[in-house]
Amino acid sequence: MDDEHRPTREERDALRARQLAKSSRWYSPHVHLLVPSSFGFAVIACAIWVIHDLRWLEVLTIPLTWMIANATEWRAHRDLLHARSWIAPVLYDRHTPEHHMIYTSRDMAMREVREWRLVLIPPYGILLIFLVTCPVTAGLWHLGVPNVAALFAATSMGYVVSYEWLHLSYHLGPETWVGRLAILDRLRRQHAVHHDPRLMQRKNFNVTVPFWDWVRGTTATPAEVACAFGTSVTASEFTSEPCGRPAKEAPADSSSCASATSSSTSSPASP
Repeated sequence: MDDEHRPTREERDALRARQLAKSSRWYSPHVHLLVPSSFGFAVIACAIWVIHDLRWLEVLTIPLTWMIANATEWRAHRDLLHARSWIAPVLYDRHTPEHHMIYTSRDMAMREVREWRLVLIPPYGILLIFLVTCPVTAGLWHLGVPNVAALFAATSMGYVVSYEWLHLSYHLGPETWVGRLAILDRLRRQHAVHHDPRLMQRKNFNVTVPFWDWVRGTTATPAEVACAFGTSVTASEFTSEPCGRPAKEAPADSSSCASATSSSTSSPASP
């Protein structure tokens, strides 16, 4: 998608207004965040409570589960949120033509608290993910490794809750006290690049920590970051990977980014 196909400010504002108008009168953004998150924290607390005589080898369940969750996040974001699937087409409909149209790389911040509904996972999401992971937890328990089962449940729920809070923080705006935190500012910029319509189906799929983006080679290059934020692209930053042109043909500034990136945005990362 090139610049001329980017949604205008008026189109984005109109969509924002339509989506907010769908909110029920009783909708509470803080309840939407805190109730599902509290359920996640309760699962974590219960899982930790049942752990006894923990061995160091069992602790490896935490990083292993985290890596699996990070890879799953990457895959789900690419294949369900940015590609219509028979499994759950509503995920695509809610994410790509709505969330990504309202929030773009250069305008990521929510304007009012009611917009939390446009950013947070649906209220039932954390419960649903818990139910999906329950068979794994139960299987590990019945295999005679209850500590591993508990650590798996705690880590997977912790990952989902962290996804929820981190994603919300990215859309609070850089001027807030949360947005001014150095680590969150770095992660927000990483996510903001993904919100460029030319890059959203190819780069920066991880919302939490971009580990699996690094593994799969889908981290945006300096040239793509420059294109997303409208800053200059120098010849030393420009390579053939982002835009399919050799370095000697590098555009002098960001005005050439649209034509340079449009040729490759239709090719998402391979499975």
